[in-house]
Amino acid sequence: MQGCHFFCGGHLDGHHVTETEECIRQAIEADQRNGMMFHLAKDYVVFADILCCKEDTPSAKENLHQAIRIFEDIGADGWVEKYESRLAAM
Repeated sequence: MQGCHFFCGGHLDGHHVTETEECIRQAIEADQRNGMMFHLAKDYVVFADILCCKEDTPSAKENLHQAIRIFEDIGADGWVEKYESRLAAM
């Protein structure tokens, strides 16, 4: 899971992952509500990283795909390329 060590690198324990997961879920909700699409895409990237820490690679990939779709929709091509590369490494 080479693409999964970007965020946690093994430094977060279960409690901190759960805490961080709740924070990012709230951020996703807020950014969806407020139409902050770039931030929403970045939220999905962070959520994918958290899921990697939990060794839930299928869900991490799903969230990374969601981020890529949003980046495509807003024309953020550089970000699309960056995260497509990470997805390929997972």
